[in-house]
Amino acid sequence: MSTEGNDPTAGENAGPDPTPDPAPTESAAPAEPSPPAPDPTPEPEPDPAPTPPPPPPPPAAESTASAPGPSAPAASFDVAAVPRSVWISAGGALVLLISVFFSWYTATASVSLPGGAGSLSRSASGSGWDSGDGAKLVALLALVILAVWAVDLFADNVTLPFPASLVALVLGAVALLVCVVKFFSKPGGPDLTSFGGTLHFSVSVAWGLYVAIVAAIAVIVGAYMHMNETSS
Repeated sequence: MSTEGNDPTAGENAGPDPTPDPAPTESAAPAEPSPPAPDPTPEPEPDPAPTPPPPPPPPAAESTASAPGPSAPAASFDVAAVPRSVWISAGGALVLLISVFFSWYTATASVSLPGGAGSLSRSASGSGWDSGDGAKLVALLALVILAVWAVDLFADNVTLPFPASLVALVLGAVALLVCVVKFFSKPGGPDLTSFGGTLHFSVSVAWGLYVAIVAAIAVIVGAYMHMNETSS
């Protein structure tokens, strides 16, 4: 005889199991990697494009353009840069020019009175300028020598056909020759006798002609020294 229908626990065992099924675990499927965290450091910004230079200023108005600007300072003359030989030659030429107006001759007139009563004398001086054309030529030569040295020192944009020292040497020699001629060819006259007395007239060289001779020599010496300095 079967006992299934009579077992009181048979119905209970046949009912659904109240225990829930376990949830599927994550290990069943591979986990996706999480995205990386963003870097908090900000990326450097690219350098800005170079700024173009400012445009040139507009031209000034005609009123301002026509206004005269401050003049540049003139170049100072360096006295120490001038050679001593140039000073000697140019200084000699200046003294030579001035000496023409000095006393070159002294004229003396004396009268012997008859009967031994004594004598009378008078003297007078004359400048080189008044003595004739020779002294005027000396003055002209001195002026040319001074002009040549001035051009050589100050006019850099002017080229002389001959060196200044050569010109000064030649002209100084000519001036010296004229002075020497004037020294030996001084005017004079023979003794004169009238009315029983003797009239004596003589001319002697004065100090101005000696100054002119020394000045002409200085012109020649300075020019010759400068020629040696430039050639060496």
